[in-house]
Amino acid sequence: MFNEITPQTLNEWMSASDVILIDVREPNEFDHERIKGAVHAPLSTVAFDQLNLKDKKRIVFQCRSGKRSQLACDKIADDISDEMELYSLEGGILAWKEAGLPVLSGKATAPICQGMKCPLSFPTCLHRLCFMAGISIFIIMALTATVSTNFVWGFVALALTLMGAAFKAK
Repeated sequence: MFNEITPQTLNEWMSASDVILIDVREPNEFDHERIKGAVHAPLSTVAFDQLNLKDKKRIVFQCRSGKRSQLACDKIADDISDEMELYSLEGGILAWKEAGLPVLSGKATAPICQGMKCPLSFPTCLHRLCFMAGISIFIIMALTATVSTNFVWGFVALALTLMGAAFKAK
């Protein structure tokens, strides 16, 4: 079960460092504008059982208007302990701005999986995924080298592309 809170209440809790705020909007929305201190965990891609919420008493989910944050609350409600309090920001970031509270804009510099124990959260851990894919393709290439040299060069190009993306994503 969860409750809704007003932007003013959330602002007080954020000032007292008495809450974890999780923004469940998509990456482009988060980069456009966000509440300072929010952890980004898109509803469409995050497994909420992977969120590191231990020792957090108050958890607030936030989205654009309040609908996705309610879905996130419903999704995680059964997985939290009785000591934790679960909330949805009423009206989302739209209500936050309407209340005259500040937002940050521009590309976020914090990792997308900040606050989570997610080994392959896109794009923060993209470099690991690409590197492993590149190594796997090199192994496949070595094993199939006897089939056809043209076949192997396709794998070489793919592996180098993925490994290049891995180092660029760091």
